[in-house]
Amino acid sequence: MPICTRWFLALFTASLCFTSSHAFATDYYVSAERGKGKAATKEEPARDLGNIASKLAPGDTVHIATGEYLGKGKNGADEILVPVSIIGGYSDDFSKRDPWGECKTILTGVNDSKNYTPAPRLFINLNKYQYHESGGTEMPKIVIDGLIIDQGPQNRYGDEAKSLLVRKANPTTGENPTPDSGALKISASKTKNLEGRWEIEVRNCVIMNSAPTQGALNVNGYANSIVTIDNNLVINNTGTGLYAGSLWQGSEEASAPKFTITNNTVLFTEKYDAFAQSFSGNSFKCDGSVVATVSNNVFAFADRNGIQKEGKWPLTLTNNIIMGNVQADYWETAGDAKIELDSLEDEAEYLGDESCDNVAPEIKVPVSPEWATLYAGRVIIDRNAAAADVQAQKTKLNGLRGILGLPLQADDLNVDSPVWLPLMQVDDALKAGMEKYDGRYGCAKPQV
Repeated sequence: MPICTRWFLALFTASLCFTSSHAFATDYYVSAERGKGKAATKEEPARDLGNIASKLAPGDTVHIATGEYLGKGKNGADEILVPVSIIGGYSDDFSKRDPWGECKTILTGVNDSKNYTPAPRLFINLNKYQYHESGGTEMPKIVIDGLIIDQGPQNRYGDEAKSLLVRKANPTTGENPTPDSGALKISASKTKNLEGRWEIEVRNCVIMNSAPTQGALNVNGYANSIVTIDNNLVINNTGTGLYAGSLWQGSEEASAPKFTITNNTVLFTEKYDAFAQSFSGNSFKCDGSVVATVSNNVFAFADRNGIQKEGKWPLTLTNNIIMGNVQADYWETAGDAKIELDSLEDEAEYLGDESCDNVAPEIKVPVSPEWATLYAGRVIIDRNAAAADVQAQKTKLNGLRGILGLPLQADDLNVDSPVWLPLMQVDDALKAGMEKYDGRYGCAKPQV
């Protein structure tokens, strides 16, 4: 064989070996209405994402049609161990998309399933990806777009009105506990590709009725990750509404995960339960090992803080609505500084220099009067609080009632009100995120 021929064959073989596996990525299709089997083609879609999770490879894309999806065996939890993209909001024939309108893709579950699991409703779990049979060397972009994740049907409630969340199971009735791991979680990791970096996007999603200790929408980057979180509605959850986290604990700011968080609406984030005093109840939490730029969002009506800032690396806040938060608009845990919005730029130690123009207008949230009445009937102080604290809480509560369009309360305050994370319906939630507030803040109906 001539030398040039041998050289060409060697080069061709090498190119095959080093071609990214996601160059041959597959598109899969899922339809609750037409799905059957695991071919998962457009013509013969699968019935549920969980039914094909094990066959997904790095770089694949799953397209999910309109409908409700309960997980494999109605387990209410999908875990995917490789980097993929998941796009929802399609019509049943996949000819168009309208994720917040005619073509809602709703990931949910049921509480009384025999296959119940308390895991996140959708978990892109890359913590062991470096040990995957693929070698973990490929790092295709991860995109989650157009999903509505509603954990309300998975929760356990203590009354017919579904106004009182119950955390523990009831073995007598067969009711499972309320899941507390979050609705959407993405955990990036170190891989064998030491020069690669993760790119992650979460956009046009609705996260609701989730009851975690930490993030209802929880994205954890790794070193040099580029994370974009844009145009999402995060509404009526416990713990932290939106959490920007890191699984990397390095010491160089230049290598930290970089988050760009824009045009999101985060509303009504409650404490884990009525008595939790030391954690949870934050609209947005920023891990100490990330660098984040946060603009044109709404962070409002949290039981503790609008923003909880961990660590000392800069957080840049521009053109956000931050209002209606019970403890503080902004909390820097380094130094334990709780700061109201009008003092933010003067007193915050670890804000980026470009931070400016954050405001607190009196916005009107168009939720239903029935849900608003339940929400405003909560009591978020300790039952043994001093009388002065009760009075302060009543004042804040009347401010909230005015924003929700409800009449103000009289002087009494029922500290035994049995309401916690009252169930919100999908259509009700979408009303609160369909248009930007004051024309420029928060999410809006996706234009796809």
